[in-house]
Amino acid sequence: MVPTTRLEDLREIQDRIGVDPKDVPPETRKAFWRLVRQIKREPEPDISEVKLAAEIRNVLFNLDRSGVYSIGPFLGAQTAGAIVAFVVYYYGLSTPVSWVDVLSWSWIEIVAVVLRFLGLFFIVALLYPYGRVLAGSALGIHLDGMCFDEYKEPTIKIDYETFLLTSPPRRKWFFFFSGLWTLILSVSVGVLGFALAGDILGIAFGIFLAIFYACVISTGATAHSRGEMAHYNRERKIEQSWRRRIEKAS
Repeated sequence: MVPTTRLEDLREIQDRIGVDPKDVPPETRKAFWRLVRQIKREPEPDISEVKLAAEIRNVLFNLDRSGVYSIGPFLGAQTAGAIVAFVVYYYGLSTPVSWVDVLSWSWIEIVAVVLRFLGLFFIVALLYPYGRVLAGSALGIHLDGMCFDEYKEPTIKIDYETFLLTSPPRRKWFFFFSGLWTLILSVSVGVLGFALAGDILGIAFGIFLAIFYACVISTGATAHSRGEMAHYNRERKIEQSWRRRIEKAS
């Protein structure tokens, strides 16, 4: 068998996808992401490989996601939605709830707790993308726009070319700080709720999230369903290989 270069392999995958973009076989996707991981480990990525990989990734992204929207207006709409969610959360706080006597709650108290939970959930979900915006600005990773992920939640589409050209340590911290933002946000709302009405729901949610993050990081999980810290784990493993290559070359 004649050996091929990674660039040739990427072109072959691009040709396969071009035949039927709406039906990309799983093995083709796996082959592509394997090549992407190889590119990520390179101390000095080849710009031709990076550009072609970014083009292929954008095709696959458009198959798996919704459209991409301008960040500014989209974040403005989400911020407005978060304000409405906070009003709902604050309204739920207006009804006193005894957390030590749960079994005696009236329907009014149950509704109040439900409103608190929904308000808290949507505040965090709607303001979550700011974490990637702030992390991208700090670490030099460009962003293409807003979109919805496979769970129909709003998120930020990363400019994959600048992402692949960014060093593994920066890619790692991009995801870590994005996840940390969500934790800070949930704890902040929880502290505010506790100060206003002795509500522990937000603080409990923050503690749960912190434990979840700690478990994901400690176990090294990389499944996409594990969120930003799973991406952090993946990039951390790539960073280790990247550093070994640099040490071997020096």
